[in-house]
Amino acid sequence: MPGHESGEAMHQVNHSRPPNRVTRRRRAGEDPAQDSTFRRDHHLFRALRAELDVAGCFRAAPARAMGYGALIVGVYSAAYATLLADPDIALWLCAVVALLFANVHAGILAHEAGHGALTRNRRIAVAFGQVFNTLLTALCYSHFQHIHRAHHPHCNDRDRDPDMQSGVFSMYTESARQKRGLGGWISRHQAVLIWILVWLQGFTLKIDSLQHLRRNPDTTRADHVLVTLHYLIWFIPPVLILGPTAALTNYLVMTLLIGPYLGVIFLVNHIGTRVIEPDEQLSHFEHEIAVTRNLGDSRLHDLLFGGLNHHIEHHLFPTMPTARLRSARKITRAFCECHGIAYREMSWFAAVGEVTRHFKAMSAIVPR
Repeated sequence: MPGHESGEAMHQVNHSRPPNRVTRRRRAGEDPAQDSTFRRDHHLFRALRAELDVAGCFRAAPARAMGYGALIVGVYSAAYATLLADPDIALWLCAVVALLFANVHAGILAHEAGHGALTRNRRIAVAFGQVFNTLLTALCYSHFQHIHRAHHPHCNDRDRDPDMQSGVFSMYTESARQKRGLGGWISRHQAVLIWILVWLQGFTLKIDSLQHLRRNPDTTRADHVLVTLHYLIWFIPPVLILGPTAALTNYLVMTLLIGPYLGVIFLVNHIGTRVIEPDEQLSHFEHEIAVTRNLGDSRLHDLLFGGLNHHIEHHLFPTMPTARLRSARKITRAFCECHGIAYREMSWFAAVGEVTRHFKAMSAIVPR
């Protein structure tokens, strides 16, 4: 993972040219056949980008972003006010589910801002990220950016992708072989336990965020202010109005439910696809196509997954506005079919099946 950068530094990929990911691993001319493959992939990537550009897929979508943000804030505020009114159990449950939606989609909007897909204005993008990540969810924007900047250029690289590193789960063969003790036991049963332990994800993300702020006080000042305000909002008025037990219960239940929703969206994006070895030499185009899968493409899928069901397009072109990913998917799919490039898309249940089979295969390697 990279060093601890400032929370205001954004991971942005310029769509005007493909990133040169392989220069750290090779020198031109070392392998003429590999050079030819890289040139072909570079040409294909540029051709696809040009086609998408003509179709307007890189055009900003400010109206959608503002509407999406207003919806999130409105749902969040209404649900918060409902909880303060100490409603009956049915209305309380509705409010908690609404907060679940608002929390996860606030994070998705902050994620889009961090990629420069909402605006090229750095200050405005950081403001979006801080409000929708740190203030609303307490999953601090600086910490998320720190992790996500390492994930995108090294997706499924077993040495470089932070999402591949776990002390208890095994995403690749070498990790499975090294597991011992509690980590080994969890890895041996990970195909089932992942869907149980994912309920704790909201808590672990908040704890990791606070630890990141503690380690980086000078570069996370905005996060410190906004995460403090988050906890004040959730524990001062609720405690005064409802009492400490009800206030704590509301917050814990809301945080608990974040985990499975995040799992539904993100566990099926990359797990079970190709694992990239440290010495592999892949172009950006081949890399992202090989390690990413798309899910359903209905409008309902767009709503539930916040547009990240079009994950191949997002990884190929991270600065593309989420509102354009649906159109880009049709073009990218047809382009890949035309050029004989494998394009992985399936239902959510089929993706879960692939994830489960991969986890079971890794479990079988863990020492007994």
